[in-house]
Amino acid sequence: MYNIDIYNTKIEDNNMVYSIDKIRLKTYITYQDFKDLESFFRIYYSNNIKNFWLSDKKSCFHYNYNIEIEEGKRFIFQYMHNTESINYNEIEKKYNFTIEFNPNKLKNNFLIMHILNSFSRWYIRSFDLAIDIPINILDILFDKKNKRSYKIFSSGGDNVTYYIGTKDTDGHIKMYNKKIESNLSIVGNLTRIEISRKYDDFDIVGINNYDYGEKFLPDIFLNQYIFSFTEEISKDKDKTLLALLYAIQHGFPINDLSRKYKDKIENMVLSGSKIQFNKNIANKALLQCIFYYFVTKESKQIIF
Repeated sequence: MYNIDIYNTKIEDNNMVYSIDKIRLKTYITYQDFKDLESFFRIYYSNNIKNFWLSDKKSCFHYNYNIEIEEGKRFIFQYMHNTESINYNEIEKKYNFTIEFNPNKLKNNFLIMHILNSFSRWYIRSFDLAIDIPINILDILFDKKNKRSYKIFSSGGDNVTYYIGTKDTDGHIKMYNKKIESNLSIVGNLTRIEISRKYDDFDIVGINNYDYGEKFLPDIFLNQYIFSFTEEISKDKDKTLLALLYAIQHGFPINDLSRKYKDKIENMVLSGSKIQFNKNIANKALLQCIFYYFVTKESKQIIF
């Protein structure tokens, strides 16, 4: 793969790069803990506070901070969810404190490390697994499986973005031209596939037992190999199959085909052009990221 500095931690496998592109972590801290952290930012890093707001909406946090390290590199932290029962007189009572950041952009930023090292017993709320493959996005097709939502945004040529599934649901997929998105000076192509996973508080204490889940890895195929089947289809005089093949090569989802043609095309595609993602590498990518932030001498987090 390309030697480009866009990763914090990464694992290469089968000419692909796996990394964690965004992560949302949660712990519980007292109100005094939060006020101490708030004072730390306001006294020493007030210029980095891009935005601060209070919210009383039931679905939101009461305290919200948007911190900017430099242009295009931000993280947020939030405290005291409005669904929690609040009692300021109970000084030892703890409330939800959540931080969200992009490891590939912020890496070992001091402020991120300061927050993570200040508290213990963290939980994973969500993260994006990023898989980069050196293939043009127009040479890729996919089966959206049982996901009903499917959107395509095109700015012309290979500047295309696909959204598969509903954004706020577990397993949502985004696929886009990473070379264009990050303005990378590389020879060749780079397509990024981001799979969003969501959890009801996965305890980092047991991260060594984490299992990504095979079903969340997408079924993606190389478009270029399918052209070799067109001659065979023509011999069989199945012009409908040829037309459907053309449509799929230009973004039509395999899953929307009739069972007859879906089976035919999947059998053709599966004969050799399916991209083989590795669940074990996905597991290692997350573990590597978690270890990077929490297996340090300053960390209070325990991992079994």
